Parts: sequence; structure tokens; C-alpha cells
Amino acid sequence: MTNYPRDEFDRVPEFNTRVGSHHAHGWAQSAASKSTGGKLLWVVLTAVIVLAIGVASFIFGPQLKDSLAGPSSDESLQSQGGGESADSSQEASPSESASPSSTIDEADVLFGQKIGVYNGANVAGVAGAGQEAMAEAGFTNIVADNWSKPADVSAVYYMSEAYRTTAEKAAEVLNIDEVLQTNNIPDRVTVVLGTDDPLGLNE
Repeated sequence: MTNYPRDEFDRVPEFNTRVGSHHAHGWAQSAASKSTGGKLLWVVLTAVIVLAIGVASFIFGPQLKDSLAGPSSDESLQSQGGGESADSSQEASPSESASPSSTIDEADVLFGQKIGVYNGANVAGVAGAGQEAMAEAGFTNIVADNWSKPADVSAVYYMSEAYRTTAEKAAEVLNIDEVLQTNNIPDRVTVVLGTDDPLGLNE
């Protein structure tokens, strides 16, 4: 074995804590630390910007919304000269409220059937008023006369089921509630107007 003379590089301490140098401790470590620090800075700046936008929206958002919103529908109507709302226009015409519709099938009504209208109220003109109301409703064969005795309650009488719908229609026209079947009447459909004044002649 060849022996070489010892020089200064052979003088290595017996115990030395120095370890080999790595690339991370050199320029690579410096570059990595700079890159990480740059990314962290951008993240912090982005978070600050987002937070600032959120705070500004919370503070100034309602005012901006009110300024951008147009006038309300009520204000628009007033500016166009239509200050009254739909509710007020409806309230202005209460007379247009719907009345209950008739449940009588007029196809079954015998408008040409002879009907007697009788005055049981002992008040002049009652039978004539009933005859006129019946004619306006479309009945064409009506006779008016006096009833044989006073009647307190108005009623419409009919002889058989065939005349029931006609009697109900006559009662509807004359505002009479009582519709009764009987054979003891002068006409197949007989109307007796009593002192309860269904036509409102005494009002």
C-alpha cells in the first residue's frame, strides 16, 4: 500500500457535528422561501379585498338599492293621473254585487200557461202590479182579479207536478216564498198576493 504524506485536509476532527451540505440550504432553499412568501402575500391581499367589498356592500347596499329602484306602483299610478287604486274603484260601485242566480230551468217553464194573479191584500192595484211584473218576466197569459177572502201570506199554488216549475218561476218573479200544490184553485197556477206585500208596494 502506498503511503502518502498527510496534509491539511487529513486533519479532520474526530467528533464533528457538521453534516453534508444540501441543495435546500443553498440557492434552491432561498428560491423556495421567496416563492412561498409571494403566494402567501397574494392570498392575504385577496382576502383583504374580498372583506372590504363585503363591508362596503353591507353598508352601502340598501342605499344603492333604494336609489336604483323605480317608483312604486301606487306612485306611478298617481303620476299618471290614476290616483285611485283598484280597491277604491270597486268600493265606488257596491251596487254591482252579484245576486244569487236562479236555479230554475226556464226551458221547463210554461210561459204561455194561463196564470191567475189575485189580490188578497184588499189594497187597490195589487193584482194589477203582479200582472205587470209577470208580463215583464215573459209570461203571456195572465189574468188579474180579487181573492175571495183576505190573505196574510202570499203564495203560489199549482195543481200538478207538470206546473210546479212554472209556479216556482212565478214565485221567484213576485218574491214569494210559499209554493204549494193543491186542486182547490181556480187556475192551474194561481198567485195570491197577501198583506205581507211581496212586491213592496207599501214602501
